[in-house]
Amino acid sequence: MRLILPSILVGLAMNAVAAQRSGDRPLVVHEWGTITTHHAANGTPEGGLNRIGPSDALPSFVHRYEPAPTPSAERASLVKSPVTPGRPDVTMRLETPVMYFYPPPGSQPSPFDVSVRFRGGILNEFYPNADAASQVDPTGSWDGGTLSNRVVGSLRWRAVSVNASSTFQQTTSHVWLAPRRVRSAPVVTAAGEGEQYLFYRGVAHLDALMQTELAPSELRLRAPANLKWLAAPKTTIGAAWLLDVRPSGGSAIRELGAIVISKDSAGRELRRLPLFTPRDYSADAVAALRRSMRLALVARGLFDDEADAMLATWDASYFRSPGLRILYLVPQEWIDYHLPVTISIPAELTRVLVGRIDLARP
Repeated sequence: MRLILPSILVGLAMNAVAAQRSGDRPLVVHEWGTITTHHAANGTPEGGLNRIGPSDALPSFVHRYEPAPTPSAERASLVKSPVTPGRPDVTMRLETPVMYFYPPPGSQPSPFDVSVRFRGGILNEFYPNADAASQVDPTGSWDGGTLSNRVVGSLRWRAVSVNASSTFQQTTSHVWLAPRRVRSAPVVTAAGEGEQYLFYRGVAHLDALMQTELAPSELRLRAPANLKWLAAPKTTIGAAWLLDVRPSGGSAIRELGAIVISKDSAGRELRRLPLFTPRDYSADAVAALRRSMRLALVARGLFDDEADAMLATWDASYFRSPGLRILYLVPQEWIDYHLPVTISIPAELTRVLVGRIDLARP
């Protein structure tokens, strides 16, 4: 008995320490998404990007937000739709950011709030429901007129619980179901809307992180002209890929490696890339690109199943839609400046965005 009791006491003490350490561990949050831009052959950013293809339309249960116009304001809708005429000031789509939550083992965090802001655009589609707003930075309301870098959209999910039981909405939408195939903890809001993730997307008047110019035999890449988001002397686009998908079948890829952007390089040339020749095209190029992108996404901090879910979600747009495009990893500095996230409890946040530039040929 004298030997057993101390062992029990030691075991209880160790369990208490383990529980305390588990309680001190932050909530783990992972997010992925895409920013999409279209460039004319001379590099001019194209507008009207809130007009989307039917396959990119979201299920009807997704919540939508439209800034209320003033009585004197006449404007087209900002909502993404296959039938909208498309607004000239929408030069970027923020597509399918999804946020996954992983509580510490044996822990149940208290309900918490999640807030996200979008400098240069509005967040106009989301699920579960959230408080949506838009304003002109630093203060003032916005009537839904021309988008600019001063417009800031925002969302706030209140009283989010993890590991709570809820019923997911039924849908056949591929872009909705693919992100569900992740082993994260389901989330539910106080209103009872639940999902495997928090979802949102939006539209903006912003430029890509690279300017382009398509010549007959080469593609020229330049640094963005606006580098307000870059506080450090320089940053790195960690990985980039050039992809061409032929309508008749076959694809060609080129890995571009890391690309450095510095404060003094605004508008300056970064690379000259020769265009593909007929022998560069093959049936297995896309598979090689998927492997390369998966490695890059996991290296940036996504879990394997999260990287797989992202690539599956964008399989058609990234890999099978005919056309010439650049795919690249968005630097953290851009994400922190244009899309800051706040979580009301301690959290370890990993965010990975892929930039996509669709290039129109002459």
